[in-house]
This record gives sequence, structure tokens and C-alpha cells, in this order.
Amino acid sequence: MPGIFGIFGGTNDTRALIHREFAAPWGGCETVEIGGGLLGGHAFPPALSLFNKPGSLVFAVDGEWSLYRAAQDFATGPTKDLFQLGLNGVTISPACKGNIIAFEPQTGRCYVATDWAGCFPLYYFHDQGRLVICSRLRPIAQATGAARDPIGILEFLRSADTLAGRTQFENVRRLLPGQTLMYHPTTDSLQVQEASQAWVGSLQSGSDSSRETAEAAWEALSLATARCLPCEDPAALMMSGGWDSRALLAACLANPKLALSCYSHGDLQSREVGLVKQICRDSNIAFHGEPLDDGLYDVSKLQRGFARVENVVFPHWHRAGLVLAESGAPCATAGVFGEVLGGHYGPAMLLQGSRKIAAIGKLLLGISQGGSTSEADFSAVCDLLRPKQFPKPWYVSRTFWESVPRAAEAVNADLEVALQRLADRGVEGLEAMIEAFVTEQRGSHYINAQVLSCRAELDVAIPYADQELFHLVTRVPLAQKVHNRLTQAMIRIQRPGLLRYSCAATLVPASYPLLLQETSRFVRHTWEDAWWRLHMAAPRLTAGPRLGWVNFEFLRTGKALGGLVDDLRCDLWDRQALRACIQDVVQRRWKESAHPISDAFMKVYTADLLLR
Repeated sequence: MPGIFGIFGGTNDTRALIHREFAAPWGGCETVEIGGGLLGGHAFPPALSLFNKPGSLVFAVDGEWSLYRAAQDFATGPTKDLFQLGLNGVTISPACKGNIIAFEPQTGRCYVATDWAGCFPLYYFHDQGRLVICSRLRPIAQATGAARDPIGILEFLRSADTLAGRTQFENVRRLLPGQTLMYHPTTDSLQVQEASQAWVGSLQSGSDSSRETAEAAWEALSLATARCLPCEDPAALMMSGGWDSRALLAACLANPKLALSCYSHGDLQSREVGLVKQICRDSNIAFHGEPLDDGLYDVSKLQRGFARVENVVFPHWHRAGLVLAESGAPCATAGVFGEVLGGHYGPAMLLQGSRKIAAIGKLLLGISQGGSTSEADFSAVCDLLRPKQFPKPWYVSRTFWESVPRAAEAVNADLEVALQRLADRGVEGLEAMIEAFVTEQRGSHYINAQVLSCRAELDVAIPYADQELFHLVTRVPLAQKVHNRLTQAMIRIQRPGLLRYSCAATLVPASYPLLLQETSRFVRHTWEDAWWRLHMAAPRLTAGPRLGWVNFEFLRTGKALGGLVDDLRCDLWDRQALRACIQDVVQRRWKESAHPISDAFMKVYTADLLLR
């Protein structure tokens, strides 16, 4: 993954070490010495990550494809349309689609900022006159000698994210979405502040609020795609049969300046990929389908990808980046963070079964749980999000687990800190608090890791995280968004032809009323579950279901998963349990799709590569 780093203070050996570790996956990087420190970065050529604005500052950027051009314009021209420095820190504009580290020679201050969605990771370590910043976690840990943080490790293994800025290493923090940092080397003082206005306040609309909101959201999405995506060469849209990529496709089709191709992976004979092929064919969009196989889990390829992006939970997205880079695509784009527009990250996401169906039904009928965040509401949010149980992960060794005797208490404490931060920032109401928390955790850390995996090979664009669009949709009440109400309205106004196709998870056209669509979603889910049970009971007599793109049944041979276990090096794992799980998959004692097994094993392998 392209990235940036900076070090202020410390020894020459420390500077040399982080420089070497940061540059290793790429074979080199840009650097400049600054005020007793070092600033550096890497971008895919011909782009640059390091800039000097004559007479005022030196800065480095890391982010979307468009950020590198915006930074070049900012460095060479009079425009102030990227970021501004002040006594209270740094303010970024919508054009700053990622992270920045800026050094001001006149004052000796260092300024750091992240975008409001936290799309691109940025870590920092501050201790005794030394500040180290880096887009990747491992170089900081190696340069500072940071010890493992067992709570951070367990948080990652539980949900592929960490809470409240914690990482898998002690005293190394992750800068959270919309946070800025200002450092004064002369006094060794560090200030971290909140700059994001996401989920703060409600969108004010007129009498025809639904249509007005849909039109405003469509305009913001159109501007976001124009700002994010290149016009010279066709960008690749990671296309599924769902709402988020379909709305993104609609916005791209409405802009005649944008060229586009579409990419899907998985079961190429599935109903979902068939829908994507049909949409692309009818829209005159080039389509590439990529099957999944054991080659995704080749450890040498995974290690190469990890060295660049520090995550291999989604090996199929790593392959997508490689295939697209070889095809000459300048960047990949995807519908990540479209879940906010679609209203998927509300309280209903935390429920199961009939309670979830009832919660979605209430919202579709306009019954909201919004309002100000009272003390009782805050406790209710904590109760909904707090893990009811925190058992030992089955693949973790007993020795490691017993070395962390109060893990549940520490995780719950981190959860409360994370929620209190949102409340202090001005996020109000049970629904907004939950949506903000889930977006900044699951969205930024886990779902967003999909498109970031492509960044091992080429640039990416994330239109739904555009600051102006993100600001707008986070202030729309959940009842106006829930389960794609707003998304459907946007497409109906501007590109209604895309609604004649059903979505992958439903059985009726996307133009149908949402209550009917949600009913068909339930029917499809029930049907697919029954089909899986029948297939697992009599695999030779019945083929497995092929409704969705997911098809990881090649893992039933055990070869790919066994290769991962053979390569584990850390002392955290119960290898016997991992091998027993593989045998359950091979012998079909694992009665479900093999996909969840891949997720578990790839979190283990990601953690192992990070900590070895």
C-alpha cells in the first residue's frame, strides 16, 4: 500500500530503521530531512507523495488516486483547496481524500490529519521527545521496539478491528476518523483533536423532504465520482449484485467524462454474477469475471500483499488488484461506505432473527429511535454493543488466553471510551451513535480492508467516503435511509433502468416496494439455508446453492488452509485446534459454506504476519 511516514526526534539509527522498513516492500521511497527528523512516502509512479510548497511547508500525502494530483496542484499553485494550517491545528478540504503529514519550517510544528471516514490507516508513537508516524503498523513497532498488546490482538481476532485507537502493539495508537494531530518538537507537546462533523446535527429539508434529500444525495454522489475517478483511462468498479455498487455505477454512467469497466469475483455461474453480467451488458460496460481457487492462499503471494497493506483477510481482493494492475487499470473503486447511505449500520444490524425483522419493519414504516443522547440512551448503546460473552477464541492457545485474565473488562472499557468520544464530538441519539460507531469500526477497519487490499498493486477511489457526501448522508435520519430507501430513490430519479434488475439478496426487481423486497430477502435466506443443509446431507445427490457470488468450496480439500497453518510462526495459536477444524471442513462435519472458515483463518494469518 502506498503510504507516508514521519519521525521527529529520536536517534539516527531509529530514523534509518523506519526508513528501511517502510521502503522494503517497494524497493525505495521518497524522503526529505526536516527539522531534526525525516519525512517520507511512496506513491505509484508517476505520482509523488512528497511535496515542498516553497517558502511555507513540506508535506506528504497518502490516499485516493485523486489526492496525488490535488497535492501537486496545491504545492505548485496558489490554491488553498487541500488543507490549511492554523494555531489550533490543520483543516482539510474535501479534496484531501486521505491523510497528510505537514511540517512548517518557520515554527517547527508537525501537523497530521485523517479524512472523516478514516479510509487509510495512520499510526503514531509518542515517547520522550520522539514522535513516529506511519501508514503501516509494523515499521513503527520495529523502529520503536513496541511490545505486543494482547488486548489489541484479541480485539482484532474477534472482529478484525481494534477499539478506541488501540493497536496490536503497546503505546502505538491509530489516528481515528477525522482526527488531527499537532506536535511541537521544542516542547514535546502533542495535541489530538476532533475535526469531523459527521453525524453532528440533522439534515434540514422542506415539505417534500424525501425527494429533496434524494436529489441532494445524488448531486453529492455525482460530484464525488467526478472528484475521485480518472477520466483518461477506465477505472475498474468492483461490481456486485447489491445496492452500493449499483448506485455507484449509476453515478458513473451519468457522467460522460468517466470511463469504466466492471470486475466481479467468485462463482461465475452464480445468480449474482449473472445479474452483474446482464447489467454490464445492457449498460455497454466491459466486464471481467475472476474465479476463486487455492491459488489465492499461496503464502508467498499473501506475504507480498501483507508487506504492502498489512491485511490478508480478503485474499480475493488482493488477486483483484493484481489482475487489474496487469490489465492497465489506473485504479479500482468500490461501494465501501455505501452502507451508510443504505442505512445498514443502525441498531437493527446488532439484532438477530425476529427482533431484527421487527426493527427493520419499524424503520421502513417511519418509526425512529432517534433523539438526544440522554444518560439512559448512552447506557442503552453500550448494552447493545457490549459483547454479551467473551469466550476464548477456539484457535488461540490456552497459554496465551490465560495470560490475559481480564480481557472482557478491557474490551468493554475500550468500547465505552470509543462511544464517549462520539458523544463528546456532538453525536446525539441512539441511532446516530450506533451508526457512527459501526461505520468507524466495521466500516473503516473491516469492510474497507477489501478495497485497500487492491492497493498492494494499484490506486483506489472511495466515492462514498467523499467528505461532502459523507457529511450529508450521516445527517440523514436512519428512517429515510434504512435498507436502501434513499439509494432506491436516488436511482429512480436519475437512472431508473437499473431498478428493473433484482438485487443479489432479493428475488424481486429493485423497483418494488422495500417491504416486499425485505420479505423476499427473508425467503431467499431461508431457501438458501435449507438448500445448504440438503447439500451437506447428500453432497453426491445435490449440488450446493449458487445464488450468491461466494463459493469457497475449493477449501474442502484442506490444502490451502493446511499451508497457512504450516506457515504460522507466533506462539499464540492452538495448532491442534486449527488442524482439527481443517479436518472438519474436509470431512464435511462443517455443515455450512466454507466462507466463514476462510475469514477466521485469514484473521489468524494476518495477525501472525504482523506479530512475527
